[in-house]
Amino acid sequence: MRRDLGALAGREHDLLVVGGGIYGAMAAWDAAQRGLAVALVEAADFGSGASWNSLKTIHGGLRDLQRLDLPQVRDSVRERRAFLRIAPALVRPLPFVVPAYGHGPRGRESLGLGLLLYDALARDRNDGLPPESRLPASRLLSRGDVLHLFPALPPRGLNGGALWTDAQVESSERLLMAVLHDAAGHGAAIANRAEVTGLRVVGSRVDGAHVRDTEGTGSLEVRARMVLNAAGDGMAAVVQMAGIPSPPSPLVAGMNLVLRRPIVSGRALGRLAHGRFLFAVPWRDRSLVGTAYGPPDGTDPRRDAAAFLAEARQAFPWAGLEPGDVAAVHRGLVPGDERGLASRPLLIDHESRDRVAGLVSVQGVKYTAARSVAQKAVDRVCARLGRKTAPCRTATTPLDGAVPLDGPLGERTRRVVREEMALHLSDAVLRRLDLGTAGPPGPAEVETVAATMATELGWSPARRREEENALAAAPPYAAVPAAAEDRLE
Repeated sequence: MRRDLGALAGREHDLLVVGGGIYGAMAAWDAAQRGLAVALVEAADFGSGASWNSLKTIHGGLRDLQRLDLPQVRDSVRERRAFLRIAPALVRPLPFVVPAYGHGPRGRESLGLGLLLYDALARDRNDGLPPESRLPASRLLSRGDVLHLFPALPPRGLNGGALWTDAQVESSERLLMAVLHDAAGHGAAIANRAEVTGLRVVGSRVDGAHVRDTEGTGSLEVRARMVLNAAGDGMAAVVQMAGIPSPPSPLVAGMNLVLRRPIVSGRALGRLAHGRFLFAVPWRDRSLVGTAYGPPDGTDPRRDAAAFLAEARQAFPWAGLEPGDVAAVHRGLVPGDERGLASRPLLIDHESRDRVAGLVSVQGVKYTAARSVAQKAVDRVCARLGRKTAPCRTATTPLDGAVPLDGPLGERTRRVVREEMALHLSDAVLRRLDLGTAGPPGPAEVETVAATMATELGWSPARRREEENALAAAPPYAAVPAAAEDRLE
């Protein structure tokens, strides 16, 4: 997968995808598999927006059941199964437990009824999966079962719990790169650090985009018969480039904490805090806690993270969480409002809605739904192109590259520079090599990666220092709460 701007500008594409998060990447993969000529541009780095802010879980729709959104439950079950099928080396089963206190909507009886209905809706959850990826039926736990699994839980009022199994992504970054690799392998022309500065509009039709290379080599035009706007929190800005009045969709900042130590093991645990569930999720040799939602324009991410830490302390009091336990803060903007995350993604055909042909927009909500929403978007694109193509195969096609990188660090670094468009130190450390996702990497690791990239990319000593300083100040680390700000209850 090479960054070839000439391939972007050298022909008219059937489809230009704007946005290189998981939704845009899935759409490019699907469209390229179906035989369309595809281009994809990403203004920053692949997966550097909301896709990076992940609790590393693939949900099967149990939360949708609370809203009685049964079609969404079914869709989530299918998508969880698809991820387990196409990326088994990175996506694996993970049990979840929610303890029950008292009676009523969150009591043991209600949880039991919910699990019965959920298992009926998820009856085909294991179709086509190998034994190691199959998910057991949900079940109701006794009080003793719950305390055996989590002895530190407050026992007063505890009368049981719910146990079900979803899936966990070992590395959402490697999964995204595998999707992009496969799209490129089917002929897609892909580039990061390529910002759309305007859409090409002829009459009432969009036929491509003006793109600026933010690495400094100038601007280019990318011609395309259809444009799919998958720009995440920038969706409205791209729509406005087509001359369509489009107020931004309400956004909310989703936030997950990466802890330096495990507070749960083997199973995720859900607990109430301030009226909403937080989950502690085992991941590698530590835990993730999420998800909290706050204003999208928060001016003090460190203080926001401190407030979240206070909530986590309330939910998991036995863990003794302190600011020093937080290694990184994953934060991204997603559709929603002060009540939390939106329940459904957006898919807009602007020819139907706004009488502007050639433009389709998507805005995702959950990582889990990315493949399904991309399929629907590409279906719409194919219909507008009047093309009969091969059917979508992304739900069953294995992603050969969806595996952890192996080998010496210097060699891995050369690979991501040469084959995955890692142009900056943060690209490699945060989104290619799995060194910085769980917290700041060690100085020796940074030294190896920086030295290798400097050789590969011809960095001067001054440029290398700039890259190292930018990594140290990266948002996931800059938002870690300080001790003085932690006691906000």
